[in-house]
Amino acid sequence: MGGPGLPDGEVRAWLGQAVAEWTRLGLIRPPAVRQHLDIGGTRVEIRYAAAFLADLAAPDFRHLEVARGTVDDGPDCRFDVAEEDGTVVIRRGALALATCRPDEIVPALRGALTLEAVQRGRHAVALHAATLAAGGHALLLSGCPGAGKSTLAVGLAAALARSGLGLAGDDVALLGADGRVTALRFAPALKPGSWPLLAGMRPDLLDLPVHVRYDGQQVRFLDGLPSAGGGPLPVRWIVGLDRRDGAGPALERLDPLETLRDLIGGAASADDRLGTGAFQALARMLDGAGCYRLTYARLDDAVALLAGLCGS
Repeated sequence: MGGPGLPDGEVRAWLGQAVAEWTRLGLIRPPAVRQHLDIGGTRVEIRYAAAFLADLAAPDFRHLEVARGTVDDGPDCRFDVAEEDGTVVIRRGALALATCRPDEIVPALRGALTLEAVQRGRHAVALHAATLAAGGHALLLSGCPGAGKSTLAVGLAAALARSGLGLAGDDVALLGADGRVTALRFAPALKPGSWPLLAGMRPDLLDLPVHVRYDGQQVRFLDGLPSAGGGPLPVRWIVGLDRRDGAGPALERLDPLETLRDLIGGAASADDRLGTGAFQALARMLDGAGCYRLTYARLDDAVALLAGLCGS
């Protein structure tokens, strides 16, 4: 169009209007915004169909990004995030994994990425535990939902940052056949009950966006914490959490069999079965770890007891 001598500015303006209209009509699509992540050793490419979708979700996974050319044969899998009929759809190939609102994108993606890492089968078993690390060893915090794993992990990482303790992951740890763990390094997901407890150390927590999980639970994702590498790391301590209103703080040593029973309750594998390999990996992990149960009601009491344990 510029060849016949039409003014360049007018040509560009007309072309911009035409592309915008063709995009609105679905005749063409803008290039996807791509993000390449490492999730516990699984390489994932996320393709956001529109820039506003990338703006909503990509920042929460930026610390997991890897260079596109890191793996010569491409990513292990690809997710596509697009807006369809007013809702956001997350797909893996032709399979729709989730349909959600904009404020549900990040939790939905975290769930899909976690499931992908677990089902790859590169690890013996996935443990429902927060992971902290220092000196080349890991501390696992396990417990049922609501036990305060994420809150306590954040508080402990903040309190012991100067001693080298960092947060590796707040929810899932992948256990290898050698008994070492690799944490999934997502930013900790904090529920409303923890916001006032942690706002003193992180005043910006209350300014972070609120996301909604699949179960309707509101969460905020806290970044910028003292962090540690995801692993694999040998486990030095395993602490089961028992949070009860009015309970006095206590840290008691446990028989490894009791800890094994607790861990199995929240464990998962690629085929949803815990076979011989999984139990052998758990046995190797327990062989080198001290096992404890922490009973507590107040966050600062729990932090103090675990700080003493890590310093011993």
